[in-house]
Amino acid sequence: VRPGRPGLAEGGSTLPDEEPVSTEHPFRWAPGALDGVLGHHSEQETAEAQAREVVDALRALTRRATDPHAAELYRVLAEHQSLGYVDALLPLVAEDGDLDAERVHAVARWLALGAADREPVKTALALLGIVSGGGDRELLLTLGRHDEFTLFVVVALLNTDPAPERTLLELGQNVSGWGRVHVVERLADTRDDQVRAWLLREGYRNEVMWEYTALACAQGGDLAGALRLPDPDDALLRGAGDLLSTLVAGRGGPAAGIGDYPEGAEVAELYLRHLQERDLPLEWLPAVRALRDFVDETEGEAHDPALGWPERRGRVAALADAVLRRPEWEARVRAGLDDPDRDAFAAAAEAAGAIGLDPWDAYYARLAGGRGESGDWWHLARTPDAGRLERVVRLAEARLPLERIAAGPAEEMGLGPEFAAHSALDFVLQELGRLPGRGWALVRAGLRSPVVRNRNLAVNALAEWGREAWPPEAEPLLRTALAEEPNEGARDWLRRLLEGRPLRDDDDE
Repeated sequence: VRPGRPGLAEGGSTLPDEEPVSTEHPFRWAPGALDGVLGHHSEQETAEAQAREVVDALRALTRRATDPHAAELYRVLAEHQSLGYVDALLPLVAEDGDLDAERVHAVARWLALGAADREPVKTALALLGIVSGGGDRELLLTLGRHDEFTLFVVVALLNTDPAPERTLLELGQNVSGWGRVHVVERLADTRDDQVRAWLLREGYRNEVMWEYTALACAQGGDLAGALRLPDPDDALLRGAGDLLSTLVAGRGGPAAGIGDYPEGAEVAELYLRHLQERDLPLEWLPAVRALRDFVDETEGEAHDPALGWPERRGRVAALADAVLRRPEWEARVRAGLDDPDRDAFAAAAEAAGAIGLDPWDAYYARLAGGRGESGDWWHLARTPDAGRLERVVRLAEARLPLERIAAGPAEEMGLGPEFAAHSALDFVLQELGRLPGRGWALVRAGLRSPVVRNRNLAVNALAEWGREAWPPEAEPLLRTALAEEPNEGARDWLRRLLEGRPLRDDDDE
């Protein structure tokens, strides 16, 4: 860790048991993601059996400290996913009269400080929460900064800390991924004003999905109560806009949406009333637009009387319109679209959509001037205007390093900054099927790219064109590509294309 700074030092997120990324294993779980996504527990019977296996090994080691006993405990801990059995383990340890608490604590400290595998560390942290020997707070807060361990540290702190909410707040301020999600979930019932203030202004921000924390922060922070007070600070209003727009966007997703927030309608009206006489940043306009569009929907939560939206829809719409129609926005947005600073441009481009301006020409100008980024190609290529798409194709042919991209087929996933050009090509290729016969140079480069996704999108574009739109060199190049293709799925698509069959069967997802 870096004293006085949140998070971890450079390289600190890579644990010693991490499998290196390779062609065979191109992905790895983000820290804490496996525990966060896959749920909470194994089947009860399996969890209890694993927990008893741990207790037996722990009892043997605390009775007699030998290398074989230590090795057996370590084997058991490393073999199972801690989250699957730890809830069953803790009461067994706490209620076992044959286990010496001081020795269990010593074993837990030994594992937490010295284990080279993550699962033994997780179980050790959970054990420290029920056999605390004092002096563990610094250890817990240090290991808790790694998102892989935050959940287990949270549980330990709730069991041992005399003022857990303030300690969890300190921990939450030092994590930004799944760890923050876990902290926020445990603070959702807080009555501490300092914790509530953090939830509303910062706590919801995480690097996973704001949808996972939005409702917990809005309710746990008492957003409605905070907005009922006069003259809220800018940080609170920014948070209110983020939380409301996230809840609107999160409907039907993996977490709660605006339909799960009974106070949402009142909060939206209060929020918009506070904006009326303020000088607002451009970054706040998309949240206002999200609320305006939401109340304009013809069905769904905005029409549910139990949520209070029908009686407030008219007022919310009028308040949102009053903000969005301010005469100064257009000049400010256009100035931002001309700003060479990337962040200023991005804020202006998003705000442009909120007030009905089209930022397409600004994106085009940045890319044409060599100031754009790979993601800008997505904003350009998704245009429904065929004339604009033709301009995008010509720009891509002139700007993208097609010869470098066409380095030959491989199994690359195309992730990371070194594949920025390949990502840009993706965004154009996925729209190229709408322009039969145009952009062959892009398709040709895609077919020879080391990135599997480039090759598949190039094949898909040719399928959408139809064989009659292929240039004469297309079929020979496709046959060469088929002979050299290392990826089984891409090879199947090439074969289907050459045989004139659909790339996907009717029953393919």
